[in-house]
Amino acid sequence: MKTLLKKSLLLSLLFLCVGLTSCEDEDWRLENEIVGSWSWYYEDRELYEEITYNFTPEGKWSYLYIYEDIYGRYNSEVDGGYYSIVNGELQMYSNFFNTHYRYDVDIHGRRMFLWDGEYEYELERIR
Repeated sequence: MKTLLKKSLLLSLLFLCVGLTSCEDEDWRLENEIVGSWSWYYEDRELYEEITYNFTPEGKWSYLYIYEDIYGRYNSEVDGGYYSIVNGELQMYSNFFNTHYRYDVDIHGRRMFLWDGEYEYELERIR
């Protein structure tokens, strides 16, 4: 019985170590793949919208949003700050608005998917 308990404890500890190591590896992969510029846009006859994110290897990010419609209404927003990836979650700290954004992030090739619990965003790598 004592041997079975030791083996069960050892097996549990092994699974825990493998699980934690794989999370760190995934974060490292995402940190490398996120670096660059990512964009989303929508265009039809009446309006144009564009979102662009830039991520640097130093952990900085910037954001640009542009909206323009056929009636002459125009809006743009900028934001930026520092980011980190923790357990597959993109955490962005804004220097402009004292805000903390959190997204589940997944990158497949030239596509990045962000989920904030309410909305899903799909961006394409442009650089």
